[in-house]
Amino acid sequence: MDKKRALKWIPIGLIMLLIIMLITTPNHKKFDKWVMQKYRINCEFDRNVGSLCYKDGEEINSKSSHFRNAGIYASYEINYKYESGEKETFRTLGVLGTLIQMKEGYLWEVLN
Repeated sequence: MDKKRALKWIPIGLIMLLIIMLITTPNHKKFDKWVMQKYRINCEFDRNVGSLCYKDGEEINSKSSHFRNAGIYASYEINYKYESGEKETFRTLGVLGTLIQMKEGYLWEVLN
């Protein structure tokens, strides 16, 4: 009888976990803020040009990004191109309100 009772709680626990994951999925703004802090990217607003961003004193010439909200998790990939021509990509996974730095690979491909 105790096994049957325990088995009845498993679906309820899974549903509760999914609801918590849905509620705590980070939004695009949180990802942007985290990436800028983690990688020390500073942006300033210029009336004539708009937003100018720098990393380690070097101007970022262009930026492109991809944000995906899958409900129970979100992923964010951002590409920067610096004035020197160097390119850099940052990948971040957000789940249960936590942001995790990712590297390109199989897991990243599966999640995207």
